Amino acid sequence: MYIKNREELTSHGDQEGRSLALEILEGGLTAADPYVNTQKLIRREGNKLLIGGHPEMDVSGYGDEVVDLSEIKNIYVVGAGKSVQRQAKALEDILGDRLTAGAITIKRGEEPILERIEVTEGAHPVPDEGSVAGTQKIVDLVRNVGEKDLVFTVYSDGASSLSPLPAEGITLDDMRALYKLAIKYGSQGIIITPMGYFSQVSRGRLMKLIHPARSINLIMQVGLFDRWHGQLPKNSSFVPSWPPGIRRMEDDILANQDQPWWDELPDAMRSVFARRDPAYDVPKLEEFANMRFSFWQPINLYQMVEGARATAEKLGLKGVVLSSHLATLSSSAASVLAHIAHECEEYGRPFEPPVALITGGHLDVPTGNATGVGGRNQEFILLWGRSLGSGRLASKRVVAAALDSDGTDGPGTQLVGGEYVCMAGGVVDGYTMEEAVEKNVDADAELENHNSTIALMK
Repeated sequence: MYIKNREELTSHGDQEGRSLALEILEGGLTAADPYVNTQKLIRREGNKLLIGGHPEMDVSGYGDEVVDLSEIKNIYVVGAGKSVQRQAKALEDILGDRLTAGAITIKRGEEPILERIEVTEGAHPVPDEGSVAGTQKIVDLVRNVGEKDLVFTVYSDGASSLSPLPAEGITLDDMRALYKLAIKYGSQGIIITPMGYFSQVSRGRLMKLIHPARSINLIMQVGLFDRWHGQLPKNSSFVPSWPPGIRRMEDDILANQDQPWWDELPDAMRSVFARRDPAYDVPKLEEFANMRFSFWQPINLYQMVEGARATAEKLGLKGVVLSSHLATLSSSAASVLAHIAHECEEYGRPFEPPVALITGGHLDVPTGNATGVGGRNQEFILLWGRSLGSGRLASKRVVAAALDSDGTDGPGTQLVGGEYVCMAGGVVDGYTMEEAVEKNVDADAELENHNSTIALMK
């Protein structure tokens, strides 16, 4: 069972509906379990390591691989992200005593479960000293690998803030300011483009350190990574091990200068962009042509939504996937989905109840200067809960549940101090606002301050 406080979540309100909603979420998480899916992709048979058998997981398009372990000197596992630890654990169990060493960085608050791979805790979504220290350990580990070594990299969503290593002239404070801008304006694009220039490991720089060793790169993201079809990709990625893509510093600078946050970029970063400093440009793509690497994606969002849909059907509901990659603001998603649910309940269209409306994707919340403790899923679900409490969309027959499949959502209390608390999502129904009144929670005020986590906890 992945949802740790399930008993608490189903102890009030529409208990039956809440139980069904959580069961459906569990089905989605089970279908995309990093440990299980990694073991499906990678198997050890005697002195052979087999990678493949699942073409849908093959990103680079180089086909199945067989590694003769008798020809491998050392095997390392490195990476970072909010959901890489179970993937790394699968590699520990597959490789056994052939694993030489490893280093990964996880989000602070997650319990370490690895035995042979060193775990460092960092901060997400705003990096801290632990994030930098964990990245430095990875660099130190792979810096001296040789051509007879094998390196596994494991990166997932959250890798950007958990694997920063400031370039010369850039400080951790500069990076932290950049990430806070992304929260303020509700856009990850604010992070992804500049970090390609200001991190020592991004845009393929990590892969240059790993070369000439062979590497097998396992990546996880909410959507599907673009397939290479056997050719180096021209696009870039937030994943440090991913090749750099084509150089486009001038285009990136011009595009960023048009953004409302440009003048708020740290001075050191704007200075680099202003002088078009070639020292910060990404590596040339042709440098990667003869490197030995492959990329696989054992986990993706489509597995999750299909697993949720199949679970709903087993529970006697009609499972409908409305979108497998919904990318919008939490407020927009809550409004549209609440109206669709109302249409189903009131008029039996486009789907007759009982029905489970399922979406996956990535939501954003521009927080401005708000000081609350929240998360995209928490805000989404509290907004929907408010609409269920009164007005035209009010209902005692609708239950809404949402979570971040990485395990936590938002900074939690990272930026406000005190005991560290971070949730993954929430559940609401037609009774939620009544309970809020009983507990003196002003949902409107909490939403205005983007304090959804604290409101749901109460």
